[in-house]
Amino acid sequence: MKVASIDIGTNTLLLLIADVKDGKIIPLHNSQIIARLGKNVEASGLIQKEAFDKVLNALIEFKKISEKFGVEKIFAIGTSALRDAKNRDDFLNFIKEKTGIEIKVISGEEEAKLTYLGAVSGLDEKFLNQKISVIDIGGGSTEVILGSGFEIKKFISLNIGTVRITEKFLKHSPPLDEEINNAKFYIQNEFEKVKNFEFEGSTLVGVAATVTTIASYSLKLETYNGERVNGYVMGIETIEEIYKTFRNLSVAEIRKIPQISKGREDVIFAGVLILLEFMRKFNFNSIIASDRGVRYGVIFNLLQTNFL
Repeated sequence: MKVASIDIGTNTLLLLIADVKDGKIIPLHNSQIIARLGKNVEASGLIQKEAFDKVLNALIEFKKISEKFGVEKIFAIGTSALRDAKNRDDFLNFIKEKTGIEIKVISGEEEAKLTYLGAVSGLDEKFLNQKISVIDIGGGSTEVILGSGFEIKKFISLNIGTVRITEKFLKHSPPLDEEINNAKFYIQNEFEKVKNFEFEGSTLVGVAATVTTIASYSLKLETYNGERVNGYVMGIETIEEIYKTFRNLSVAEIRKIPQISKGREDVIFAGVLILLEFMRKFNFNSIIASDRGVRYGVIFNLLQTNFL
């Protein structure tokens, strides 16, 4: 059975088309479109008209691709920006009317669960008997999940993300020291909610665009290659070097880096900042990049519950 899974995030829309056979997910196609759904949601509480149109166009494109692959079902998930927006229902009705796609807005806890399942589904089998920590740095929120194999022990959704931190604190390009320090203080306060997680002895896995982008940057890939990125290990020294490099670049200079997707140049530094602060606070020396996440977790969860 061919299915499509769409992750409608604060910054990016991700499409996975997969063939589900004998309980296995066989990826056929992946796409991403940066639509910045969450632009100014932090300040105004509203999804902007521009974002309505960008997401609509992205979903029309995704639907066309799905039809070419002969997809039987489309599952669409909305996350942080849609959880926060006061005009969420207007947006959902608009998309349903224009495309026929029904978006399910999930809680932070559901997002954490699906993120974990997606990430673990792409790991080498040797990790499945180990303690695993997953971090998903999104545009509006960051999910942290602790588990073992496919079993989740603890999870939390934090109100920090690349778009949220950038819009709230990083007003200059490059950002001022004071802005970075204020962002760090805010991030560290959110991390206090995670202090009862027992990370010791766990393997850290990072999903979503911040981690996959800097993995691609570290690998010096001319074009993004999910197979090479998935499973790539970066030491904290690598993250620190990337932080130092991006810290002193303007948005215009970051835009010229081939591994930075258009539309991500102004928020990638905030993502690196969140990641580095997390690794330092909880004593992680390395991180494994995962090219999977919510969109894989959606399908994997449906398989586990015998829905597919």
